[in-house]
Amino acid sequence: MIINKINIKKNLINNFNEKQCYNLYKNKIDVVDNYKNYTKSSVLCLLMYNNMNTSSNIILTKRSKDLKHHAGQISLPGGKLDIKDKGDFINCAFREAREEIGFESKNANYYGKLNKYITGSGFLIQPIVAIAKGNQNFILNKHEVTSILHLPINFLLSDNVMSKVFYNNKDKNKFYISFTWKNNRIWGATAKILLDLVNLLKVNR
Repeated sequence: MIINKINIKKNLINNFNEKQCYNLYKNKIDVVDNYKNYTKSSVLCLLMYNNMNTSSNIILTKRSKDLKHHAGQISLPGGKLDIKDKGDFINCAFREAREEIGFESKNANYYGKLNKYITGSGFLIQPIVAIAKGNQNFILNKHEVTSILHLPINFLLSDNVMSKVFYNNKDKNKFYISFTWKNNRIWGATAKILLDLVNLLKVNR
C-alpha cells in the first residue's frame, strides 16, 4: 500500500478527540479526565516506504529484556513524558524515538495523532503519526532496543490477521488484540494502536 498523505492527514484530524481515550483493560471508549493520575507517555507511529518504494512499512522495536516495563516485547518507539518535553506529546515521541533508534525528525513529517489509550499498568499513551521523507539511518540504543522491525502495512490490511485473545480476570471475560508476523508476537496496546491506525489508512484509500 502506498500512503495517501492527504487522506491520512484528513482522517487523523477528523478522528482525533483530545478528551477521548480507549481503555485497553476495560475494552471500551472512555474520557481522558478519568485518568489524571496515570503516567503520561507517547509512542511514534513512523510510516516509511520500503526499499522498492512500492509500499509502506511501520517501524516497530523489540524491547530489551532488561527493561523495567514490557521487557522483551514488540512495541512502537516511545516512552514516558519527560520534563524536557514541556508537556508536548510530539516532543516526547520524537525524543524517545531518537534515543531508542536514532530517529531523525528532520527527515520526517508530522501528520497527526490517534486518540489516547489507557493500559492496565497505569499508562496513558498518546500515539503520534509521522511519515519519513526518505531513509532513516537508524542507530540502536542496545540498552533499550535489541532490533527494529519493518512491518508491512499490506500485511496488516490482510483479512483475519488480528484476533481477540480472551482471558479471565476476577470472574470477568476480557480480551486483548494479538497477531504474529515472522514469528514475532505483537499484542496488547501496540496491536490495538496498529489496528486503529490501519483502519484510518483504509478510509478513502
